[in-house]
Amino acid sequence: MSLVEIRVVTTTVGHDEPFARTTATCASCRRQTTTLTWGLPPANAKCAYCSRVVEPSDDAEVVDTDRFHRHCWMRLTSAESVRAAKALSRRSQDLIRRSRELMGLSPLEETSSEG
Repeated sequence: MSLVEIRVVTTTVGHDEPFARTTATCASCRRQTTTLTWGLPPANAKCAYCSRVVEPSDDAEVVDTDRFHRHCWMRLTSAESVRAAKALSRRSQDLIRRSRELMGLSPLEETSSEG
C-alpha cells in the first residue's frame, strides 16, 4: 500500500465514529503527528485560532497540543508567509540601497507602494 493510499484511508476513516484524529509522538522521529485513534476526541476541543469547537467531522490540523480547523490553519500560515515575504522584500530593498550608496551610485526610484 502506498503512502497516498494510506492517507486517503486514514482521512476517510478519521471522520467516522468511533475513530478520531488526535496527536501523538512519532516513535521514530519524535515529532508530533496527527494520529488515528479509537474513541472520540474530547468534546471541548476548540480551535486555537477561532475558539470554535472542532467537530470530529471537521478537517483539522494539530500542532503540538493545539487544534485548528484546516481553514483557520491555512489562514494563519498564509498570513505568516505574507508577513515574512514583505519583511524580506523590505530588507532586500534596504540592502540594495546601502550597496548603491557605498558604490557612489544614485538611489533607485521607488517602485513599491508600501511605506
